[in-house]
Amino acid sequence: MPNDTSTGHEGANDSGSYLADIRRLGDIEEIKQLKARYFRYVDLHWWPELRGLFADDAVFEIGESTSCPRTSEEFVASVGRHLSEAVSVHHGHMPEIRIVDAETAHGIWAMFDLVEPSAGSGYPALTGYGHYTESYRKIDGRWRITRLRLTRLKRSVDGAVVEGDGVDGRREFVEPW
Repeated sequence: MPNDTSTGHEGANDSGSYLADIRRLGDIEEIKQLKARYFRYVDLHWWPELRGLFADDAVFEIGESTSCPRTSEEFVASVGRHLSEAVSVHHGHMPEIRIVDAETAHGIWAMFDLVEPSAGSGYPALTGYGHYTESYRKIDGRWRITRLRLTRLKRSVDGAVVEGDGVDGRREFVEPW
């Protein structure tokens, strides 16, 4: 007769398996909190705090970027130039986080952003939908972003759709790891 209280862990090293699961879930939650801080710091213009979320050797791939940042400092400076006089709303949704080992993880986040620059800033209004594809490394006991790639499904600039105005079948998505 089947045991209705089965957890799927019977026959394994129960305490070790449970402890590993708890560690993995704790790491996933820490990465979710890291990304939540990323969105909040961007929208509140907390640039030093934003810089603290990245590893010193972080890599940035943002196809629409005109500044092509190569370092964490360049990335934060670029975000600051574009958003300092703008109202922005950034949302991340439905994370897919994979813990590779005790110090490495990868994640994919569905995203939405809205940027409304001040009049005379020279920057256009932006609305976008897409994905962040990221890598993380635990440094001194804390998760940091080591790779940030932003791809778009749809992007509107000053109200005109400039990317993603039509879909012809299956869309390509490559996980870079």
